[in-house]
Amino acid sequence: MSVGEGQLKARTSGRTAGGKPVSSKAGDFESIATTPESVDADTSSTKATVPWWVRDASSYAFTCLTVLSFVTRYWRIWDPAQVVFDEVHFGKFASYYLRRQYYFDVHPPLAKMLIAAGGWLVGYDGGFLFDKIGLDYMSHGVPYIMLRGWVALFGAALPLLVYMIMAESGYSVAAALLAGLLVTFDNALVAHGRLIMLDNIMLFFILATVYAYVRFFKQRHRAFSAQWWAWLIGSGAMLGCTVSCKLVGLLTIPLIGSAVIYDLWRIIDIRRGTTMAQFAQHFAARVVGFIAVPFALYLGFFYIHFAVLTHTGPGDGYHTAQFQMQLIDSPMAKSSFNVHYGDEIAFRHRDTGVYLESSTARYPLRYEDKRVSSQGQQVTGAKKSSDAAYWRIIPASRQDDTFEGFMARLRHTDVVQLEHVVTGGLLRTHDVASPLMPTNMEFTVAAANDTAATPDTMWQIRIDGAIGNTTQLKTSASFVRVVSEQHGVAMWTHLKPLLPEWGGRHQEINGNKKPEEKSAVWTVAKIRGRVATPAEQEEMRRRVTPMSFLAKYAELQGLMLHHNSALTATHPFQSSPISWPLLTRGISFWTDNAQRRQIYLLGNPAGWWMADVALLLYAMLVPLLEFFRRRAVRVIDPVAERHLQRSTAFIVAAWALHYLPFFLMGRSLFLHHYLPSSIFAYMLLAAMFHFFNFDDYRRFSLRNWNGRARALLPSPIAALVFAVIAVVHIATFVFFAPLTYGSRSLPPDEINSRRWLSSYDLHFQK
Repeated sequence: MSVGEGQLKARTSGRTAGGKPVSSKAGDFESIATTPESVDADTSSTKATVPWWVRDASSYAFTCLTVLSFVTRYWRIWDPAQVVFDEVHFGKFASYYLRRQYYFDVHPPLAKMLIAAGGWLVGYDGGFLFDKIGLDYMSHGVPYIMLRGWVALFGAALPLLVYMIMAESGYSVAAALLAGLLVTFDNALVAHGRLIMLDNIMLFFILATVYAYVRFFKQRHRAFSAQWWAWLIGSGAMLGCTVSCKLVGLLTIPLIGSAVIYDLWRIIDIRRGTTMAQFAQHFAARVVGFIAVPFALYLGFFYIHFAVLTHTGPGDGYHTAQFQMQLIDSPMAKSSFNVHYGDEIAFRHRDTGVYLESSTARYPLRYEDKRVSSQGQQVTGAKKSSDAAYWRIIPASRQDDTFEGFMARLRHTDVVQLEHVVTGGLLRTHDVASPLMPTNMEFTVAAANDTAATPDTMWQIRIDGAIGNTTQLKTSASFVRVVSEQHGVAMWTHLKPLLPEWGGRHQEINGNKKPEEKSAVWTVAKIRGRVATPAEQEEMRRRVTPMSFLAKYAELQGLMLHHNSALTATHPFQSSPISWPLLTRGISFWTDNAQRRQIYLLGNPAGWWMADVALLLYAMLVPLLEFFRRRAVRVIDPVAERHLQRSTAFIVAAWALHYLPFFLMGRSLFLHHYLPSSIFAYMLLAAMFHFFNFDDYRRFSLRNWNGRARALLPSPIAALVFAVIAVVHIATFVFFAPLTYGSRSLPPDEINSRRWLSSYDLHFQK
């Protein structure tokens, strides 16, 4: 061992949690942690012979990466001057924040609030609602360039964060630069990173979380120091921001969680001299940093969300009546009043918005599947209300037809009959299969004098959220289930399929055997001839029960999870997770038929496929090296092996945990869901480049770069490999750039030349 090596080893030693000295090891999420003095002592004789462009390579690489990242994200950011793809959603949500109107979305609010903050900073008032793709920004005076530019800041930071993660994980300047270049020139990341959308904001916080955690882990030999606490709280804060952007950000939790568990398992090892008291301190600190801090931030962002969105808006209808009535100018608070016996009311289905109606039309004798019907009077769900949608409420114990004394208010669990105002019959369900769903019961109308049918016409009114049977039914403000006393089925409807022509293409109404199902809920939308008096409106406002923040939060979380899982409708550009690494198809973001331009979301094919090769190499390399280790045959340097088993394994885990869970999801999925994993795949490609081309991890470690390395790359072969990967990747980016930016019209032959796979469904091709 040389003197320099001895000094290096001495100065990189630390102490365990138990106080015993332990040598620092490169590849453990860290390069050799040296002090400036050790670097000077070890390299003073060589600095004079090391060219300045080699000594300062790290700074120049980072600067170059910064310039390229900003250029790729901001180039022609003003074009197209139209609404592109999901800008139609997220731009609209930003406008609602500025209008302070309540909206509903399946994702947490942070990224949307940040977009709104960008608009607020430039004086945008939220006047434009991004109603459809292709709407012109210029004619509506929307500061879309500033909004896109604000989001592009987060996108431009991604390559820099990747560079810093690789640097702090002990990789060389070349490997860190390669990873940064791969992310800089990825077509999908660039396309997403310059539009008013959420993904790049979330990606920024994912990478910031990983970077902060790596820095925290590297402080493990200085546990409970100021820096240790700073990086612990910082990584927890970034994790909280990640999950507050999109639900996909939840996948970062198991990544950090598994790393924390590994760290605690390492600390509790008695061979390190750790006492249980010391372990308890470490455990408690991580509970604060990685559970309490993220959850507090998550709650805090929702608190701001509710504090800003105080006025009624398009999201009201998703919530309970009590929630809606908290909002300023809520129509429900203004027009809701008690329902009485004898009132003529119109029921509206909560989920689909159709009205319960009937007519003189009857069910056909036989349905298409040859089943025989009751040929009873049809009961259907109509999109618009009419006279046929009104039903008179009659108490089940009525003695005559005068309704005298029946002006009592209708309450929870009351049993009633519903008389169709136009035809005079009573709503009935009976043991006959419904037209479209043989497992459910048919709804029809029975004649008022049909005593045999009377038991089938008795309905119990069940008010959701009722407190005892004194809760009164109110128009709009009450969510109600209409359940058959005789059969226990609930009045229910569904969107597809619609009834055939004989049913007016209306929705089917039938009896659902699961009365507690969420979709079996209705409201009393109207009372004919009844308008709330000013006194009644004032009484309603006074009786609105305040909701706590936690009650609002809990209700919204349930709705977000429910509606996110219900996003199962097919989309022409959806794709399956198995196809994402192979990049078999993209997503059409925007087309201009007049100029024959288009934006097509597609990753860099060359880069993605090279990253796939890196994943395969790693999958083969790890078991092979384990086999040699079992046979006591050492084929690689121990430091390189630790890199492969720790920092590189962490990158692979990040890729897998942000990708594999999508195979378990039933909702519609798209290529952009793979973007987090694509970044980690690029990092793995750079790590594999480093592994196969660098023998001395210490000498080329980025943190020890200044004067310590005699060459940027260790060999001409390494330089050639770096050049081939970078040039092929950048050339592919440039080739597909017209589809990424939508910058120019391509003739059909050029479009066809970019269909590297037949599944690339590009527009304007031959």
